[in-house]
Amino acid sequence: MQYNLKLFMFMIIVATTLGNNMQAEKYQKSNLISLGTHYSSLDSPKDASDSAQNIFTDLGAWFGFALPDNDKLNDVFGFIGPYLMHYKYGAWLSQSIVNLDLKINSQSIIIGEEKSINSYFDEGKLHLNKKINGLEIDQTLQYISANSVLIHTSILSDTEFIADLHWLGELLIQEAKYEKIDRGFQVILDNGLVIQARFTDPNIDFLFSENRYESISQTTITIGKQLISNKVIISIFSEDEYMDTEIEFIQSVLNGSVSVLDNNKNRWDRYALSISSNNSSEVSFSAQQSIAAKSLLTLINNWRAPYGELKHDGLFPSYARPYFRGFWAWDSWKHAVALVNFEPELAKNQVRAMYDFQNEQGMIADCVFPDTTIENHNWRDTKPPLSAWAVWSIYKKTKDISFVAELYPHIIKYHEWWYKNRDHDGNGLCEYGSTDGTEIAARWESGMDNAVRFDNIKMLRNNQSAWSMNQESVDLNSYLFAEKKYLKNMATILGKNVDVKKYKSEAAYLKKQIQSLMYDPSDGYFYDIKLDDKSFVKVKGPEGWISLWAGVASQAQADAVIEKILDPKIFNTKIPFPTLDASHPEFNPEKGYWRGPVWMDQAYFALMGMKKYGYKNEVLKLTSKLFNEIQYPALYENYHPITGEGLNSPHFSWTAAHLYLMYIEILSKN
Repeated sequence: MQYNLKLFMFMIIVATTLGNNMQAEKYQKSNLISLGTHYSSLDSPKDASDSAQNIFTDLGAWFGFALPDNDKLNDVFGFIGPYLMHYKYGAWLSQSIVNLDLKINSQSIIIGEEKSINSYFDEGKLHLNKKINGLEIDQTLQYISANSVLIHTSILSDTEFIADLHWLGELLIQEAKYEKIDRGFQVILDNGLVIQARFTDPNIDFLFSENRYESISQTTITIGKQLISNKVIISIFSEDEYMDTEIEFIQSVLNGSVSVLDNNKNRWDRYALSISSNNSSEVSFSAQQSIAAKSLLTLINNWRAPYGELKHDGLFPSYARPYFRGFWAWDSWKHAVALVNFEPELAKNQVRAMYDFQNEQGMIADCVFPDTTIENHNWRDTKPPLSAWAVWSIYKKTKDISFVAELYPHIIKYHEWWYKNRDHDGNGLCEYGSTDGTEIAARWESGMDNAVRFDNIKMLRNNQSAWSMNQESVDLNSYLFAEKKYLKNMATILGKNVDVKKYKSEAAYLKKQIQSLMYDPSDGYFYDIKLDDKSFVKVKGPEGWISLWAGVASQAQADAVIEKILDPKIFNTKIPFPTLDASHPEFNPEKGYWRGPVWMDQAYFALMGMKKYGYKNEVLKLTSKLFNEIQYPALYENYHPITGEGLNSPHFSWTAAHLYLMYIEILSKN
């Protein structure tokens, strides 16, 4: 897809169903995936730049909606939004772009009236419901593609009466301008974004003020008899050549020739079953399942379709922070391992999305963005090598050999890049580094930006575009050991016998190096080592237990490491697995980022490592402890190990990915 900022189209087709003695189409809130408390209502945004919290997106859409606070439904009846993630750094187009009002003799019968109100999320839909003196209004919103949302409104009454169907809305983006079009209107933004609203009512007309619209040729309806059946669809187009195709699809949905609604329900039922312990979507939801459900929803909410320079589907780290509106390398590998359990094609594309940014030397960019006029791709560093783990995890679930064959040569190229550009002394042990020689980029490459173990690093030049820290990191080399094992497995199923022998031999050599040089038997832990004298960098952090996840430690070494993990003074805090020994003088969870907070990816690696070395009961206890103690419902970037408080960015994808994996791989099996 060629990126074109000049034209985006946003279409709204408004849908209403009115009837007598008929039941409005409703999804019954199932016990399993009804997320009530997980998806709380949102106070209306004060302005366009207000933060985006608790928005709902699906199918990779770059725009989202939210449930209004019930008190706000006394003033309007409509969903909050849309929130546009591709407009500058993200912006609310409107507090509510499509609002319904019913009038009798020009007087509203639903706005400002006391009423029974309910708003909730269930099975991939947002729901609004009002009941007023025998009148019931029900509205649902669901995504039918990455570009389109369907809004369905049902109006029911115990008695027959005549009313006017009235629509109104207000814009928050000050630069926006209204224009009349056939059966609707369009909004033009200052960057060329065009938003179109099309109503199915042929008699509809509008009155525009500076930032408001309201319909002036209302449709007169007899409530209590089925007279009108319209549909509401909201769409965004990133390129005009895709518009015709999407409009054709919309028409097929409207005339019922495409069973997109059934597909949507089936998809969300599949999501529910992925966290069901008894293969039923109607079972009661445990507290642990509740966190797993929220994790799944967080992943779906951060899903983005190809757009701009991003050529494949993938996930944001978090939609709630403007600086996270792109794809990151090791985030992507982690997301994919979770996604394959319920969206395997998305998992594959998440891997492809980063390999689209592999250069000729084999390096993969740290992070990439849709619009480089706003944010440049980061080629100053890469991220820890976990893509082979992701690809092998996808293969184990899908048995898709063709996908392995597609990625295999690219993973090899990336794997070899590390040894050509990050092994300063050529001894087969690599270092984190950067392309520009800066310490900050080298720290970013580790993923553990401000970890204490990097406090005293110096940079060493390897070649014209490659620099290394002056220490060899145990986690990096453990990841590379695991990658050699996964490459051996891939080579086996692809029939590449020479490669099988190569990676088997290399893995054996690297295992001996890590065990002999990076493990201190005096205190039973794995450490980074200095390049010059191979002395230990005596800081206990998650890098030490990555050797267990990779399977590189001996049983005796693993036992010693796990002893530290189980020690309440070191790693077995209220929320276990802090990223720094809790007794260390630099331990600072509140402001430490990687100097104490619990990151769920590192917790997962620790648990899987312990499980690999036979500590099944301890794994179950620690996982249950973690699930029981984290503050909820929002899923945060990291957590305070003493209080359980969520820290930094909410709605964080790799937190969600690893909590989901902990649930299906540990908790649901016990």
